[in-house]
Amino acid sequence: MMVIQSDSITPNIIEPNPIETNTIELNYKGALDWQYMLDFYQRRAISHLERIDNLQYTRHAQIDKMPIWFRLSKNHPQSLTLEYQLSSDSQLNPLINAVRRMFDLDSDLEAIQKHLHALSPTLIKRAGIRIPGVWSTWEAGVRAVLGQQISVTAAINHLNHFTKQLTNHQHFPSPQQVATADLSFLKMPQRRKETLNRLAEFIIESPQAHPSQWLAIKGIGPWTIQYAQLRGLSEKNCFLSNDLVVKKALAKFPHLTADNVSPYGSYATFHLWNQ
Repeated sequence: MMVIQSDSITPNIIEPNPIETNTIELNYKGALDWQYMLDFYQRRAISHLERIDNLQYTRHAQIDKMPIWFRLSKNHPQSLTLEYQLSSDSQLNPLINAVRRMFDLDSDLEAIQKHLHALSPTLIKRAGIRIPGVWSTWEAGVRAVLGQQISVTAAINHLNHFTKQLTNHQHFPSPQQVATADLSFLKMPQRRKETLNRLAEFIIESPQAHPSQWLAIKGIGPWTIQYAQLRGLSEKNCFLSNDLVVKKALAKFPHLTADNVSPYGSYATFHLWNQ
């Protein structure tokens, strides 16, 4: 991937100092509903790590324990513009791979939508819905635990409080930080705080473990694991049939099952959430 442009930008609230950025285009095939994706992220944003408006997504993160910053916007029909600032050139390929996975740029959306349309012509209310992933499986797991049995708004309030207490604007709290943290500041059941500690300890011991192995952790069940697979790994066939919103939407689409939406259960989930 070739760097095509370099310039200086004026910082916003999560860019405390002017930074030198590079820019590349990330191509994709098929439709992409960019406004849907931005709206989805905006409702779930970590206020001091992510900034989303009607045009772009901006984020601080880490690669190899060194900080990065990136911004995505849509300026051309079949590509997203990626602006970035890295600590090291070695972070570029991992960043591109992470962003392509996170924004689901490599999926054959034409085949996916054809499959779902054949099952139910009224399921797809908006064409171009792709999987809006999160930066890491660990972050997806934390989001899922904090969101167990509560609304999206309540979960994101917990998430913002959690991240502000444990870290700064440069990165999401690490498993090492959470494993030893006193989480008494979180206004939620004690067992859920203990689940976060146990999840962190598990990931420290088994950093490459697939989320399906998290079932061994007390307090983590199938929904949490599926959510981590869906948004942390961007797996294409996670049909969250036990999700409360999906269950409600399935009343309109009772013929949809994990078997017949396969191998695109994740997309069926998002289209049901969009009902």
